Amino acid sequence: MLVEPRTERNVVGILGGMGPLSSAEFLKTIYEHSSRRFAREQEAPTVAVYSDPAFPDRTTAFLRGEEEVVLERLADAITRLCAMGASRVVLCCMTIHLLVPRLPRGLRERVISLPDVIIDHVARGGGRKHLLLCSTGSHRLGLFQNHPRWPSVAAAVVFPDAADQDRLHELIYEIKKGRCLPETLSFLESLLGKYGVDSYIAACSEIHMLAKHAEASPGHRARYGCVDPFTIIAREITEERQ
Repeated sequence: MLVEPRTERNVVGILGGMGPLSSAEFLKTIYEHSSRRFAREQEAPTVAVYSDPAFPDRTTAFLRGEEEVVLERLADAITRLCAMGASRVVLCCMTIHLLVPRLPRGLRERVISLPDVIIDHVARGGGRKHLLLCSTGSHRLGLFQNHPRWPSVAAAVVFPDAADQDRLHELIYEIKKGRCLPETLSFLESLLGKYGVDSYIAACSEIHMLAKHAEASPGHRARYGCVDPFTIIAREITEERQ
């Protein structure tokens, strides 16, 4: 279970701003799911959002070995969300999950782990191959490869080569600016063909934005699957409200 059963005071926290558009899109995703499920808006989940775009760039900081300033800010932000009543917190940045094991236990236990959600879903995938789309920081620093359950799903996951990863990282930053979605969709479809897979993993909050764009594009949904932890969590949050 990703979220606690419904109570009057149950609040889901979103730590956003990394980037601002993708975390806003995740909030929208939650309420899109709830609007389809509930007749009244009063039945929708209660969500607290703390959006802090001033977080240092995670990939840059981590590859330079400058994690401490990010860790301090992360702990402070989760503490603020807990003070707002959040019983569970979604970190709308995949790369920052590299720091979750270093959080104090009381904060760490509040975090809904996006890598856990991905690995759980892939493990139930029946042998389907998935292309993992993540930031260069997540890739190089082994966010997934160092997960304790990685060996159980490694055979089902394909990584882009170095050139494609570099281009993907560039496009992630274009998506952060609200640009390049049509071009990025074309790039995504070319990657799926190149690597011989028919599914991809949205292992970056900006890829969640791309996945929603792809979902709305004629023909794409029928051809390709997507493991999107943000959509999975949004659906779970909504279902737990019943």
